[in-house]
Amino acid sequence: MWLATLRGHLLPAHLLHQQGTATVARCALLWWMLCSYWPPTKATSQKFYPTVTTQFGKLRGLRVPVPSEVLRPVDQYLGVPYAAPPVGEKRFMPPEQPSPWSGVKNATHFMPVCPQNIHNTAPEIMMPIWFTYNLDTVATYIQDQSEDCLYLNIYAPTEDGEWGEKQHDPFRSAHIRDSEARPVMVYIHGGSYMEGTGNMMDGSILASYGNVVVVTLNYRIGILGFLSTGDQAAKGNYGLLDQIQALRWISKNIGYFGGDPRRITVFGSGIGASCVSLLTLSHHSEGLFHRAIIQSGSALSSWAVNYHPVKYTRMLAERVGCNVLDTVDMVSCLQKKSAKELVEQDIQADRYRVAFGPVIDGDVIPDDPEILMEQGEFLNYDIMLGVNQGEGLRFVENVMDLEDGVSGSDFDFAVSDFVDSLYGYPEGKDTLRETIKFMYTDWADKDNPETRRKTLVALFTDHQWVEPSVVTADLHARYGSPTYFYAFYHHCQSLMKPVWSDSAHGDEVPYVFGIPMVGPTDLFPCNFSRNDIMLSAVVMTYWTNFAKSGDPNKPVPQDTKFIHTKANRFEEVAWSKYDPYDQLYLHIGLKPRIRDHYRATKVAFWKHLVPHLYNIHDIFHYSSTTTKVTPLDPTQSNGKRSGGTGRPPVSTAHGEGDGGREMGPLIMPNPRDYSTELSVTIAVGASLLFLNVLAFAALYYRKDKRSRQETSQQPSPQRESKGNNVSHTNTVDETLSSQQRSPCDALHNPLHASPSYSLSQRRSPDDIPLMTPNNISLIPNSLMGLSNMSPYSTFPAGYSSTGLPSTHSTTRV
Repeated sequence: MWLATLRGHLLPAHLLHQQGTATVARCALLWWMLCSYWPPTKATSQKFYPTVTTQFGKLRGLRVPVPSEVLRPVDQYLGVPYAAPPVGEKRFMPPEQPSPWSGVKNATHFMPVCPQNIHNTAPEIMMPIWFTYNLDTVATYIQDQSEDCLYLNIYAPTEDGEWGEKQHDPFRSAHIRDSEARPVMVYIHGGSYMEGTGNMMDGSILASYGNVVVVTLNYRIGILGFLSTGDQAAKGNYGLLDQIQALRWISKNIGYFGGDPRRITVFGSGIGASCVSLLTLSHHSEGLFHRAIIQSGSALSSWAVNYHPVKYTRMLAERVGCNVLDTVDMVSCLQKKSAKELVEQDIQADRYRVAFGPVIDGDVIPDDPEILMEQGEFLNYDIMLGVNQGEGLRFVENVMDLEDGVSGSDFDFAVSDFVDSLYGYPEGKDTLRETIKFMYTDWADKDNPETRRKTLVALFTDHQWVEPSVVTADLHARYGSPTYFYAFYHHCQSLMKPVWSDSAHGDEVPYVFGIPMVGPTDLFPCNFSRNDIMLSAVVMTYWTNFAKSGDPNKPVPQDTKFIHTKANRFEEVAWSKYDPYDQLYLHIGLKPRIRDHYRATKVAFWKHLVPHLYNIHDIFHYSSTTTKVTPLDPTQSNGKRSGGTGRPPVSTAHGEGDGGREMGPLIMPNPRDYSTELSVTIAVGASLLFLNVLAFAALYYRKDKRSRQETSQQPSPQRESKGNNVSHTNTVDETLSSQQRSPCDALHNPLHASPSYSLSQRRSPDDIPLMTPNNISLIPNSLMGLSNMSPYSTFPAGYSSTGLPSTHSTTRV
């Protein structure tokens, strides 16, 4: 019957009844011709489901057309396992490689995301606007959850031509030759270490337009990804280890998908950028990637590292009824709890901090990130990094009457709350608070509420993003490592944020992934214009060029004539390298330009002055030798918080003198204003004096060191291959000996005796001490008999944490 039907479609009905035999002969001839074309039709069906063979088994993907005339189709391989399921006893353990499979695994749909609860009280101030605005949409991406969540997604562009195949070779293998290997870009998603999934970011447009292989991935987050007991029972950093395991899988298997394992770039935004920054400092990731793009984040931000994880781990254990006295029993108990029960616990962190995030364990993160940067641990990577103009928008959204600006009392309260949350020390806080208010007051328009709103956003932007990013760039570029810095000044038009806001946290993400080229999506409901499409093409060209060559300017030139008939302004701009002296950066916006010293005054304020003010009462106890001004009545001070509302009251009554007469401000000046100015003046002067003392001490120290080196006959050891023969025991002894000598050395060396200001700026006084390499702290008695525990340190013998930069094998100077 199907043959008759086919014949009826091939020939008109009246021909089938004419010249009987001749007609049948023609039909037979046509049927033979149809059958001769059947193999190409079968080959065409295979193109829609390409198959590759990895080290663990075969994968069947899906070829997907991209809805744009200028973009080629993309082969998608979704839900590819890169690690074994971290369930049961493998919870709170490093990931293991996946088991091989037989047959062909279907990789045409996403796999479950890691357990999370977006309805808990999350630190939304660190999350992108598009995430928090579209929580209902985000919920659809994370509704399928499981601890078996360690999967990645691969987006590989096809060849040029229709459906990526050459017409003269219809049976060409789906495997791509090594000579055509493409750079690989691995995206680490953000979300305050508590939420998110790689499934939300479609890498098809970026892969197709930039001719790169894009990989997104899931990693353990929140309690399951970053819980730490501060000892060997649960060391933490499982989420980072998942990322490292994914990179290990990619470096070994991406060649089967057309990727070049010698050109792997890791990039991320927000918390994802902090993860990327930390990966550049970890010895576990050496050789697994070669370049890093750090968007709106840094390992130096206050929320990048959790400095007191034990506090929140005990809080969790108490809530679910586990023993908090013995960490091994605690972890064993937590492993038996369901993932849902753990994730549903709403553990709130201090403001500007994280409850569960990366920790300094002496292994994955061997030391404080700034110390590692100063040692040059990340110099072997090319780095491109930057910030958005108005990153701190979410920090001020809880201020009342934000649409009409910020009142003076709300401004004072926001600054006071900021100082209390981050610096929380009892002495010297008033000086620091008033100095910050002074620096972030536009004195030419100080009474304008809209101006105060703008400067308040700038305050949080500078402290949380700009200063950490600039310091990271300075430390990376000072030895000549390729560094590129940008400032993003554009955002799409949408209802996701106020019309008065600038480019907020996460606003660069849709442009990096090419969303404007295909129009609004559920996560990015923007009114994209031609300018948005042009800028997205520009950004993708910069990002993919950096992945290809380490230089965002080449090999592909900026050309968007397929959008505009005239050339765009980026064609005339050459993105210069960043260095600590000129500090050149690219202003990314509709009017691009190369500028220098991004917000240099504010960066210097946070980098140099504030840390000295933070510790000023420990160095110069001027308050104990200076007559203190009698404090005012609390009702007359705008800087004091009211116990009832938590906000500073606004005093509207005048002070009363004899006979109840009102006293004007000229008759009774405010002594607190005078004391504040005096305190700020003394603080600045003391800071300058302290800098002079440090400079003099540094010169004396260098002179003394030079004289000692001239008399010394023993050269300093270097970390060469011979150095690895030094026994581990000697290294530990030397480390302990140096720790015992440090108090005495501090008396003779003022440089070593001074406090670490930049570290204290990110750590509060009650934070846990750092876990130094080759040393394990807080080991319970129940752990002493466990032989299968891996030590904290994985460094070779002879490792030295001193010297700038570090001389380990991956450091390029």
